[in-house]
Amino acid sequence: MVDVPEKLSPLRDLAMPRLVGGEATVELSERLCESLVQVQSWPISMIKVEKALKYLKQAVVMPSGPGRWLVEAEDEGLEEELRETLPIDLAAITGLTHARVVVSISGENATWVLASGIALDFELDVFPVGATQLCHHHEIGLTIHRTAEDHFDLYVFTSLSRSFWQWIERASAEVGCRIV
Repeated sequence: MVDVPEKLSPLRDLAMPRLVGGEATVELSERLCESLVQVQSWPISMIKVEKALKYLKQAVVMPSGPGRWLVEAEDEGLEEELRETLPIDLAAITGLTHARVVVSISGENATWVLASGIALDFELDVFPVGATQLCHHHEIGLTIHRTAEDHFDLYVFTSLSRSFWQWIERASAEVGCRIV
């Protein structure tokens, strides 16, 4: 068994529960992934890998490029399971559990806050529930997963998460924000 370092949030001193701005119309929170894995298929195995990922139970599979997926699960054994399911001749498996932080935003003004600093169309017919988008906030790469009409999970590089959090908190303060 491999020793895995304890998960520590880089936002632990920033994401403290409080009210920011006026009456809260959005909620912000952060969480650490239990298990986050990138799967990159080879060009000749893309269809096989895609089919195999559809059979994963209790996992969120988010397309993140041609033949590439970000897979999140509450099971810490996800990376090992994927390595067994998808041998090296089908895909490359990379554990990202410690490399990303998830910043969640929800509420009636969530899309307004996101659109104030991210160049995406957040309309439901363009970015439906369940969809994933790759984008940037300035130089910070993001994977955004829309989990409900007014709820988004933003996967941020751990090393840049503090800068991103400071921006999204300031932007949310304009419409009132509860940090939970």
